Amino acid sequence: MNWYLAKIVFRIVCGDGDHLPQFDEQLRLIGAESKEDAFRKAQSVGKNEEETFLNRKEQLVQWQFINVS
Repeated sequence: MNWYLAKIVFRIVCGDGDHLPQFDEQLRLIGAESKEDAFRKAQSVGKNEEETFLNRKEQLVQWQFINVS
């Protein structure tokens, strides 16, 4: 197995989304047999970590997976 570094990008939308775009980039270490496998695994991590919750102002906050850059 080899180790690969993947950058996973999320868009953060708060409330009705009427604000400047916000993004979060996360670096993750991925163990995989090939770079193609690592890319697929990183995409799966991003999709599984999408989240929706209410903030202190009771506004809906969404973390939307964009892609692996």
